[in-house]
Amino acid sequence: MKICFCLHNHQPVGNFDHVMDSAYRNCYLPMLEALENHQGITSGIHISGTLLEWLVQWHPDYIERTGELCRNGRMELLTSGRYEPVLTVFRRFDIVQQIKDYSDYLEQLSGGRPDGLWLTERVWEPQLPSILTEAAVSWAVVDDIHLKRAGASGMDLFRPCITEDSGKILRLLGSNKELRYRIPFSPVRSVMENLRVMHDSGAEMVFYGDDGEKFGVWPGTRKLCYEDHWLDRFFSEIESAEWLDSVLPSEAARTEAAGPFYIPASSYTEMGSWTLHGLLRDEYDKLEEQLDNRGSSGDTKVFLTGGFWRNFLSIYPESKELQGRILSAEPLVRRSENTEALHHFWRSQCNCAFWHGVFGGIYLPHLREAVWKELHKAEWKALKTLEAYPLILTADINADGFDESVIVTQTRSLLIHPDRGLTVSEITFLHPDGEPTPLGHTLSRPSEEYHKYIPGAGSDSAARTIHDDMASKEDGLAEKVMIDRWRRMCFSDLVMSSSIHSGSWRKSDQEITHFQKPAFSSSARITDSAVSFSGEFVEGELRIWKRMTAYLKKPLIETRTKYSVMPGDRAGMEICLNLMTGNSPDRYYRIDSGENHLMSEVGEFHGKRIEVFDCWRAVKTSIVTNCESEIWVTPLDSVNRSESGYERVHQGAAFYIWGIADDAGIFNLEIHMSMEALNDI
Repeated sequence: MKICFCLHNHQPVGNFDHVMDSAYRNCYLPMLEALENHQGITSGIHISGTLLEWLVQWHPDYIERTGELCRNGRMELLTSGRYEPVLTVFRRFDIVQQIKDYSDYLEQLSGGRPDGLWLTERVWEPQLPSILTEAAVSWAVVDDIHLKRAGASGMDLFRPCITEDSGKILRLLGSNKELRYRIPFSPVRSVMENLRVMHDSGAEMVFYGDDGEKFGVWPGTRKLCYEDHWLDRFFSEIESAEWLDSVLPSEAARTEAAGPFYIPASSYTEMGSWTLHGLLRDEYDKLEEQLDNRGSSGDTKVFLTGGFWRNFLSIYPESKELQGRILSAEPLVRRSENTEALHHFWRSQCNCAFWHGVFGGIYLPHLREAVWKELHKAEWKALKTLEAYPLILTADINADGFDESVIVTQTRSLLIHPDRGLTVSEITFLHPDGEPTPLGHTLSRPSEEYHKYIPGAGSDSAARTIHDDMASKEDGLAEKVMIDRWRRMCFSDLVMSSSIHSGSWRKSDQEITHFQKPAFSSSARITDSAVSFSGEFVEGELRIWKRMTAYLKKPLIETRTKYSVMPGDRAGMEICLNLMTGNSPDRYYRIDSGENHLMSEVGEFHGKRIEVFDCWRAVKTSIVTNCESEIWVTPLDSVNRSESGYERVHQGAAFYIWGIADDAGIFNLEIHMSMEALNDI
């Protein structure tokens, strides 16, 4: 029986160097050494563009050794979208071009042009065969569950399977689930017995494709695989088994194929459940439990698919917004014909900050910041090349049925929502050299299914899959979960009874009225110096009139709001900023030039000037009101899971600037928000 190994090594755009270096030392390098030492083992390997460029810069010897294995016929590289995008959510032409571009690069490094593709997060949609064949890909890796959902069964799962779209044929290698779940967590003898059963049943080929990080990065696997020599023992068993023959993926893909089969939109099983939230997830879990109680086989549960990847664009509005901004920027980047801009644009598509499962994903501020920075760098280089400042674009960026406004000047990038209460979700300061500092990219906190399962603090050093039960990184996390009723962004208008205290605001209680909704009436005006918006917003008997001016020649936004509410009501505006952490002394706020407060500090103040200092990224934000106001401050901390356990993550800080309506129910508030580089002060 032929056995084929394929590994996927990936690190996200924006990941910390020390994390990548740890993965290199604990996983990528010892795995390469194991493959070099076992000459009877051949393998395919996919290295995502982010990781590969990091290795080229910091560990060129690793690249040389990988190239040597390829030239000796013991390894082959797989292609993909250059920086690991989910292929189906970006434009076809762009995806085809970046796959070809990455294949060119891999050919330079290894001497052979790849014709196989590692499918990002195994996110499959039926149009992929025609897209991939246009990019000169002849085979791709999926999970065997994809093939089962298409009707493949029996021995068809132990050979390549053919699919097609518009007459364009693509071969698929389905990674065997039993092996994925056993390797490297079961004893070597148990895995070999499992392989022998496959052989004796008549299987001609078994394909194993999985994350390389399972061999040194996942909890406990460094010790298991290398200190306890699990991997060496496994490879030795394969080499000594006369009934097994290790082959390259391209050889496996060329063997006699089954099909055609037509795969529905899907990914791996866990992804299907992660993309469901709320009542849908509850119903999914009930169905899964019913099948378990009835003793249903795994093959029956194959058709309990859950949702698919695009659901994340609905669950997390920040994800859809980023994807929409990327799509809106593409024509500009293309017109510029600037290669650097194009690569920044491709890097902004890295999938990890768009979604969330076990890995922290969208909950990790440094990953969100990284892809937004790449997008801003792409636009900055393109606009500079074309001498096209300012960029003013009106489009439905987030596919909510209403147009948003994108404004990019030489000092700032904004995304304004005229029909969501004249709010601003993207505020990025651009330094003179084009270095972007995203400030407004906070993350609102949705309800997650796993919140109900958060345990107390604990630790576990045993080797385990990341899908096992997890511990908490601190006690009391379950009590710290907060769910936001409105999006936490800039210039959100809030009204509440004066009896409501600040704790209710921090928890976004039901008693608070927000105006993130379509305007009753609105207008916009563009001049050489500014873009102005006006809107009237109504909620029951409450009404506000709001005007926002975004200046084009200086990083300044002004708002003027008239609140018509119940006499004695508290009315005002919330501004949320993300400085990446709440506990670093180089990031803090001041009220009226008073003492410094960490961004994690809750506070209640009286004043008319807020200064927010980001000394790490060298930006100061000033928020000045027309009158003495009350100011509440709270950190926005999420409670989410990651591969190492449940954790609290700082997503930004909210400033609520408010006053009390007079006897006629009127309160007027003006806010001037400006940004400047700290090194210019």
